[in-house]
Amino acid sequence: SNENAQAMIDAGLMPKMQALLSQDSNEPTLQLVKKEACYVLTNIAGGTDEQTNELLKKGILNRVIELAYSSNRGLRKEAIWVIVNVVSSLDEHVISAVESGALEALYNFLSDGDAKNVAFVLQSIENILEVGTETGKTYAQKVVNMDGLEALERLASSQNTTVQQRANEVLKRFFTK
Repeated sequence: SNENAQAMIDAGLMPKMQALLSQDSNEPTLQLVKKEACYVLTNIAGGTDEQTNELLKKGILNRVIELAYSSNRGLRKEAIWVIVNVVSSLDEHVISAVESGALEALYNFLSDGDAKNVAFVLQSIENILEVGTETGKTYAQKVVNMDGLEALERLASSQNTTVQQRANEVLKRFFTK
């Protein structure tokens, strides 16, 4: 709940999360703890706009984005969910997340294979591109520059109807002249 998220923030959790996520080790127990920490951060990022702002102010999202490239699938997935929640809030949060590398991390995750996760990531990408259009940011060009169209075109012919529809919608709205 938002009240629980606020209680964690008020108790000083954010600096401790930053320190925990910054520990550089592939030790399995630490990877599991980082995964659970990302789960907590997902709830904070999904809270109020002010709570999401706390996560951004403390620089935690930068480390979460790094974890989105982890070889540990569970950790990678939880990190992506933090990003998904951040980019579903205020335009300023989306812009900050994209400046930190969120768009690239989301595109990297499109090859995950889990249709439910991919569908949510596509929705997040669509939201980022919409914010880019509304604010004059060149996020669509950024997608082109990182060869993101290839991933979208591949997903547009996915076996999963939801993924296929979302990918086609993104292509149609932002990349068709």
